[in-house]
Amino acid sequence: MPEISFRPCHPRDVDRAVPLIYSSGPAAFDYVFCDCSEQQSLEFLRQAFVAGNSEFGYRQHTAALLDGTLVGVGAIRDATQNLAFTLSAFRSIASFYPPLAAMRTITRGLRAELVIQPPKSGVGVIYHLGVVPEYRGRGIGKKLLQKLLGRIHEKGLETAALDVAETNPRAKSLYKCMGFSEKHTRTTGLHSRFGRVPDHTHMELPLNSGKQPV
Repeated sequence: MPEISFRPCHPRDVDRAVPLIYSSGPAAFDYVFCDCSEQQSLEFLRQAFVAGNSEFGYRQHTAALLDGTLVGVGAIRDATQNLAFTLSAFRSIASFYPPLAAMRTITRGLRAELVIQPPKSGVGVIYHLGVVPEYRGRGIGKKLLQKLLGRIHEKGLETAALDVAETNPRAKSLYKCMGFSEKHTRTTGLHSRFGRVPDHTHMELPLNSGKQPV
């Protein structure tokens, strides 16, 4: 198998990266970002990815490449970015939706954050992890996860964390194999006519500051 390489995402990656970001939590994305049509979540994510500044932006994402083709994507964030990301998300929503729809979308987003919470101090959160379906099962997700763990380690953060939907047991199995342990599960009844936020399990991996994670 050819060697997998990594690089920061660019705006031109939008066509391949955004479907992978969406695949990391389609039901939750549809709950938050679909206000009047089924396509709004993908349309919003495309705009926010190219804009670059929010948690959905290309600047936060790492691309996994196979023979030069983007086949995976993932991102990390930490508590120092929480306020800036919130303000950027509000601006992106306000520029994408009409005023009343923007208010409804922000409200749904804040409700979803009670389930998928922003990172706490000293914690690096891995999110938006996705691999092109035909390339799954080849170890790309594991190598991408290792790359993101390395970036968290370089930031000097004490703990890596992620939230995984209870509807995604395959991903949870991968995270357990990588050393993550389950901390708690947040149940939710959040739903709209477009999507439902599934229950999510919060998982953590302590990082030894003296050793690179493997």
